[in-house]
Amino acid sequence: MNKYLTNILILIISFCCFYSEVDAAQILQVTSSSVLLIGDHNRTYTVKLACTEISTDLEVKAVKWLKEQLPRHTKVNLKPKGSVNGVLVAKVIPFDSNIDISEQYINEGLATNKC
Repeated sequence: MNKYLTNILILIISFCCFYSEVDAAQILQVTSSSVLLIGDHNRTYTVKLACTEISTDLEVKAVKWLKEQLPRHTKVNLKPKGSVNGVLVAKVIPFDSNIDISEQYINEGLATNKC
């Protein structure tokens, strides 16, 4: 009986020690029309939107639109596509949508598809 209680106690302690909540990535800052600062409570990442090219004459309008679509603390999923000079290139999908923000950008006419 003592061995049984010991095993139960070890099991309970294991669940308590090894359980950790997974936090979603969230928008910390819209840096430019194609670069975001994203964090997950452990680290921060600079993320460049994949497959988008924004013309310089639409930069201000594009940044305003992006800030409206991805306000601070918006939870997002990232689908990495690679990296360039230490910057993660990824598709960014808000939790409340199944559509990549790059696709929305292109549909709005603020960016062109470069993939």
